[in-house]
Amino acid sequence: MYISGEFGRQWLGTSDAFYGVAQLPGGPNYTRGIPEPSYNTWNIGVGFTYKVFTLDLRYSDTNLSKGACNAFTSDYTAKIATAGSVSAINPGGFESNWCGATGIVKLSADLTAVTNLK
Repeated sequence: MYISGEFGRQWLGTSDAFYGVAQLPGGPNYTRGIPEPSYNTWNIGVGFTYKVFTLDLRYSDTNLSKGACNAFTSDYTAKIATAGSVSAINPGGFESNWCGATGIVKLSADLTAVTNLK
């Protein structure tokens, strides 16, 4: 049995100027690209091994907003949500459920020929 976890931070910077939009009157100038949000990811899990098999049960989450998630994934099932989701990188205000808290179950087998197959 084992317990494991991870924490990660993504610093994304600014998009290429190709994705920039012209400055609107009184608005910010994005002709050099759009600032993309940085975000954290983490997971924690427990695993059980028996012979060549491993069962891993894990919880994973992120603080990436649903609006930014849609901008990065182009989720075709995204829904229009609140005005808080409207940004330069997501002007339509669409929100995706593809990023966020989830449970993961993985069953794997180590079939390394030299050590496990006899």
